[in-house]
Amino acid sequence: MDHRITRRTGLTATALAATTAAVGLPAAAFAAGDPAPYKRSPAAESARSAPSWRRGEPHRHPWDRRGSGKTLREAQPGAVSLDAETLEELPGIIRAGLEFDPPRFAGASVLIASQAGIALEHADGYALRWKDASEELPEDQRIPARTDTIYDLASISKIFTATAVMQLVEQGELALDDTVSSYLPRFAENGKGRVTVQQLLTHVGGLPAFINLYSAYPDVPSRLDAVLTVAPKTPAGTEYVYSDLGLITLGLVVEKLSGQTLDAYVREHITEPLGMHETMYNPPAELRDRIAATEYVEYYGYLVRGHVHDENAYSLGGVAGHAGVFSTARDLAVLGQMFLGGGRYGNARILKAETVQDMYTDRIAEITGVGGARRGLGPELEAWFYHAGLTSPYSGAHTGFTGTSLVIDPLTDTIVIMLANSVHPTREWSSTSATRREVSTCVAHALGLVPEGVRSGWRAGQEDGTTATLTAAVDLPTAGGAPELRLDLFSHLETAYDMLAVEASQDQGSTWIPLAGTLEAKHQESVAVPDGQITGWGRRQLWNGVFPLVDSSGSAGSGSDGPESGGSPVLSGEVQIRLAMTTDTATRGLGAWVGRIQVADGRDTLLDTDRAADREQIVADGWVDAG
Repeated sequence: MDHRITRRTGLTATALAATTAAVGLPAAAFAAGDPAPYKRSPAAESARSAPSWRRGEPHRHPWDRRGSGKTLREAQPGAVSLDAETLEELPGIIRAGLEFDPPRFAGASVLIASQAGIALEHADGYALRWKDASEELPEDQRIPARTDTIYDLASISKIFTATAVMQLVEQGELALDDTVSSYLPRFAENGKGRVTVQQLLTHVGGLPAFINLYSAYPDVPSRLDAVLTVAPKTPAGTEYVYSDLGLITLGLVVEKLSGQTLDAYVREHITEPLGMHETMYNPPAELRDRIAATEYVEYYGYLVRGHVHDENAYSLGGVAGHAGVFSTARDLAVLGQMFLGGGRYGNARILKAETVQDMYTDRIAEITGVGGARRGLGPELEAWFYHAGLTSPYSGAHTGFTGTSLVIDPLTDTIVIMLANSVHPTREWSSTSATRREVSTCVAHALGLVPEGVRSGWRAGQEDGTTATLTAAVDLPTAGGAPELRLDLFSHLETAYDMLAVEASQDQGSTWIPLAGTLEAKHQESVAVPDGQITGWGRRQLWNGVFPLVDSSGSAGSGSDGPESGGSPVLSGEVQIRLAMTTDTATRGLGAWVGRIQVADGRDTLLDTDRAADREQIVADGWVDAG
């Protein structure tokens, strides 16, 4: 094995072997990265029903970032298009996470920046609170979290590795479709000879998510060899499996081609040019008082603070492609702004603009399907489980198992950073994503993503695991009519998992039929809703929905004597109209918002919620009436 990819400092093989012999390894101590929470695949009919929002997307790709290389500055929220009053809710969101039982995290630092202006920095809780997994420190020994607290970024480190890989691609040192084994021959073991660099960047290389390196192997060379020779779980390019091993391997590729250790390469080519002086692997001892503690690990017999939490990364000397980077919220914001600047921050050019666009363009939709994971060349995209209200097909970037997250929204030039020590004192308490979602959604509201035109109407979809209905009864003409339902609608729903159904009933709600229709908006191509079901990000547009009141379901017994529309019988008589909003048990966006509701038959308006008497006829069960 090439000596340049095995040099490490930190925990020695002798010390690790002694610890292994002395202490048993509980199953809960295995670090398995930080993939999105497991969710069952959406039902086939739901997957088919997801409208296509791709037509009518921005004419210029949001990650076509040929900017001026703006640098961050402090700014008042209003100066960067953020509502100050809404942002004032963020401290309460963090406090609620701290007071949850058990706490979602011990301490947190939050930074919100938009249009290169830092509009909010906030810290709460403790960087150090616990002595071990069950005993708190006395109050006078605890260390409060601060805005400049240094956190273990965990898997956000993968973004640094991916950036390094893409720099080498730009330099012509490697290509995305090169086989990994052409640089690391041992990787060809167990039939992996055709796995490519791009497949590892996008987690479709077929590798398992995790193997135990730190106690199963005696030294760094044997651990790295285990990574390179691991047997695949699936054929390459057929399945998405979030894998630490792929990024460890890519870190070795960077070392092999650059002749530098990964930490030296990242420092010289990324963090130092960007002025990220508080971003590093293996922080020096003198910074320990500023570093957030992580977990009390029985395997080690002590509380981890000052070295990487991930056991595999620690066993590799604290430097690995999947974990190991420490940073502050301010420093991490610089990295985010570099991406928004098209690879440039001030005078520092880290990547070409076209490379940034490549990194933030999804590569795996054909593998994962509707509602599945989305990955660029390193960044995680469209991640509803923590992007929440800021989710779009273009939002990125990554989370970390320790409780950290970086969200970049190119549509509004916004960066949301939450650094937390959610594994302090134990990873079994960790539930940071609930707060991550609340933070991202608060910022989305501060940006005014919900259009003014629906805010005084009805809203639903803000709670998990619920079904909410909005119902109205209307008398339709018995013959000769062409009635239709019209809605002012905004929807931002987790694709294929949360669904708004537009329905009608002619038998007092015993049976419901879907209403096919069309969504229209200014300067947008229309969106067909062939089965009356709406899901996905909705292009962040206010839509005018038009749904002809016909039975297009193919069911018999509509009871209509009127003319047919497009081959479907027109509904008539007393009809109930219903909007049914269903959410699954976890993860959501901004929900569904309905403003004006009308039923018209030609020039005759049969229902109009702009009329007070008609509005009072709407029955809201689970929908919030903001009027």
